[in-house]
Amino acid sequence: MALLLFCLPYVEAIYPLQQVLNESEVIAEGVIDKVDATNHVAFMKVTRSLKGSCAYAVIRMNFSGGQAFHPDAIRKHLVVGAPALIFYNAGRQAEVYLNRFFFQLYGDAGAPPEKAWWTFTHIEIRMNRTFVGPAPELADLVGRVLAGKAKAPEPNAKIPPMDAATLKALPAPLEAVADEAALPAPFARGALKPRAPENPASTSAGLAFDYYEGQWTSLPDFKALKPVKSGATAEFSNVHRGRETHFGLRFSGYLDVPREGVYTFRTLSNDGSKLYIGNLEVVNNDHHHGAVEMAGQIALKPGKHAIALTYFQEGGNTVLEVYWEGPELPRQKIPPAALFR
Repeated sequence: MALLLFCLPYVEAIYPLQQVLNESEVIAEGVIDKVDATNHVAFMKVTRSLKGSCAYAVIRMNFSGGQAFHPDAIRKHLVVGAPALIFYNAGRQAEVYLNRFFFQLYGDAGAPPEKAWWTFTHIEIRMNRTFVGPAPELADLVGRVLAGKAKAPEPNAKIPPMDAATLKALPAPLEAVADEAALPAPFARGALKPRAPENPASTSAGLAFDYYEGQWTSLPDFKALKPVKSGATAEFSNVHRGRETHFGLRFSGYLDVPREGVYTFRTLSNDGSKLYIGNLEVVNNDHHHGAVEMAGQIALKPGKHAIALTYFQEGGNTVLEVYWEGPELPRQKIPPAALFR
């Protein structure tokens, strides 16, 4: 971004999280330690570096100015104890992630770290498309991406940008959020409207699968290929493979969702995989790679939803695991009891 991201008054483009990570020389996690509303200043205590070496024990932030409605909108979210992340470069241009949104700061490049002040300019009204979720989840994701244990999710162009009304309606940091899907639309994870189930009239336990053999570096259109064999299986797994490399699998069936809410789906695969609910691609973990986990979210109504998974194995160890979590449902592999065909 050079940082192009940091030089625009409003971010009109959608920046992938991976690009933000690549072009930030330092990434640090912290917490809002002190707020002086009268003088429009706040202090972020740095707790640990995720990338590079953070030169600052405290980020001193001045919110006395800024663009349009942004100075008034951000003050509600400057709460002592709120977790935050800062991404910055050597020119002391920075993005801070606080309470589900990014905002921009410019630091005093000539001052020593212990005396430097950072000046607020604006909230990045479209970078909620880069990541949606609370700051600790972003910190966890950034750590896993930097360690090579996960891939950064692609931005979602369907998420609407923020405005003054939605920022005012967004609960302040540390306020409990009982229902992620009920948040203002720019901050709601998954589909904004819960998806209705197909609820087929009659089903049997398990999934249908097709097994293919071939050599690919990304997922092919399995529907255009002739499977080597087809059948039924209790769950998502690669046990029906006929060899250790150069094969693919396509699963289809229905997932019985117990209650309405936002569900997170994850695939851990070597090599590529994609997971669909109906015709919606929820997880994209495609291409030739080692064992990598990727996640996606969608709001679902209770009932049986069409689900499909495609997977290919090019080389190395063969890995395929599928997880879900949701309302009153801790992270776990999708069990056979929830799958039908």
